[in-house]
Amino acid sequence: MLIGFSVENYKSFFGDTTLSMTATADKEHLEFNVIHTEHGNLLKNALVYGANASGKSNLIDALYYMKKMISSAFDVQTEYIKYCHTFTFSDVAKSKPTKFELSFLLDGVMYEYGFDVLNKQITREYLYNKAKRRTLVFERTGPEYTSIRTRPAMSDVESLKKNVRGDVLFLTWAAYANNALAIKIVDWITNNLIIILSNRNISPSSPYTTVSLPLLKKADNFLLGMSIPRDRKLRAIYPIFDEKWMPIDEIDVSFENYASDGTKNILGLSAVFDGNNEDCKTIVIDEMDLHLHPALVRHLIAQINSIEHNRNNTQLICTTHDVLLLDEDIRRDQIWFVDKNKHGVSALYALSDFKDVRKNSDILKRYLLGVYGAIPDLNWGDGDA
Repeated sequence: MLIGFSVENYKSFFGDTTLSMTATADKEHLEFNVIHTEHGNLLKNALVYGANASGKSNLIDALYYMKKMISSAFDVQTEYIKYCHTFTFSDVAKSKPTKFELSFLLDGVMYEYGFDVLNKQITREYLYNKAKRRTLVFERTGPEYTSIRTRPAMSDVESLKKNVRGDVLFLTWAAYANNALAIKIVDWITNNLIIILSNRNISPSSPYTTVSLPLLKKADNFLLGMSIPRDRKLRAIYPIFDEKWMPIDEIDVSFENYASDGTKNILGLSAVFDGNNEDCKTIVIDEMDLHLHPALVRHLIAQINSIEHNRNNTQLICTTHDVLLLDEDIRRDQIWFVDKNKHGVSALYALSDFKDVRKNSDILKRYLLGVYGAIPDLNWGDGDA
């Protein structure tokens, strides 16, 4: 389970920015919206709001960049590290490192892993674990392999660290060298941290192996079924009616040609919302409500909060413009905002940071009135030539 993610000096985020899934002391909706762990209470989901171009997608992209670096082969890392985008609108940003950090819970142990990138080199990298007390697993203080300091959990790769280049991660290299702990962590980040970007090209011709028909039918009630031919290009099955509008036959058509954009979006999300996942996952979706009716979005979030449908405590983090979700049964620490100032710097903050928000506050109304910020400034540009 994800505990938190931090980023600094990446795209529109200049200062240290943290999205925390740790629940506050608020007692509201504890039964359904909170996961109780030996390391404290964690949130099942978090919603991120903000105006267009505020930086919401940059936050998700930063997490995606971190995952991509960790899960990629060495030759991909050496190329991908070249595209680590520092904050754009400052002349000092390029001389500062870009920092990424993940904290997560795995098999009852809390881990903190992070790395810094500067001038296409890994200038810092570290891993801590905490079962009862926080313990260093390894630390790297520069691009050179001589800066890597390991503890017993990494002792089997100590003699091999001289092969680590300055533009690749030691964690990934240790996993490649069959260190058990590194393999475990890289596997969790690769397979259990699922990130779906807003520019997703949900193509029905992709090699899907499963299709969640019940979920698809919630988006398209007319749909009878799906078929996956050998060419992997999905076919949708619909009824054929006679002159009295009685169903008499079925027809299969190209899903790509006939399905709506919303149904295609649901197809892309079905693998993570089908309720059959055996492992606890953290699902991160940029613009979850893309082409979807608000009722369908509420249904998907309700599945995450449901004890029956989410027995493995899967988490959901999503950016959205669906303000109707603010009227649902949601905790204040589950609502986050991204706002950008006049210097192009994005700031991330939670509704729980506001001390005057009561349980009976009309959060939706106050948000649209601009009380919490993170809405478009519709007066901007008035009077410009």
